[in-house]
Amino acid sequence: MALSLEQVAELGARHAQLEAEQRLDELMETLGPNPLYEYPTIGKQFSGWDNTLKFYKNFFVTFSPHVVDTVLLNQWVNNNSVTQEYDVTLEFAGQRETHRLLGVLLVEGDRLGGERVYASELAIQRMLGELFYELEDSPTAPAKS
Repeated sequence: MALSLEQVAELGARHAQLEAEQRLDELMETLGPNPLYEYPTIGKQFSGWDNTLKFYKNFFVTFSPHVVDTVLLNQWVNNNSVTQEYDVTLEFAGQRETHRLLGVLLVEGDRLGGERVYASELAIQRMLGELFYELEDSPTAPAKS
C-alpha cells in the first residue's frame, strides 16, 4: 500500500521523535524488516535488522547523551522519502561542535527501509561509535584511485 504524502511526512516525524526520545522498541517498529543505512560521503553502509538494532542501542549510549541542541533546518517530502536537514550540536569534554546532517529516510511499503545520511566523517563516527569500524563498502561508492 502506497502512503500519501501526509502519511510519509508523519512517518518521518514519528521516526525522528522516537529517536530523540530514545524509545527503541517503538522506533524499530517504524522500520521494515531489512533496513539499509548508507553513508555516501564516506562510501560505507550497514544493513539488516540486527545491525540496525545494534546501531540504535549504541547511538542512545554514545551519541544521544552528547546532544545539547538540534535544529531542524528544512524538510522535504515525496512519496518515496522524507529528507531532513539538521544542525546538531554535541558536547565532548566541555567542547561544543556543530554538525550539519542531511538524512534521507527511505520509504518501503508502509515503513522506512532505512536512511541515507550525508555528514562529515567525524559526525558519522560520533553517531556510529564502534560500529563505524564494522561498516561495509557501499556498492555505489565511487572507485578509489
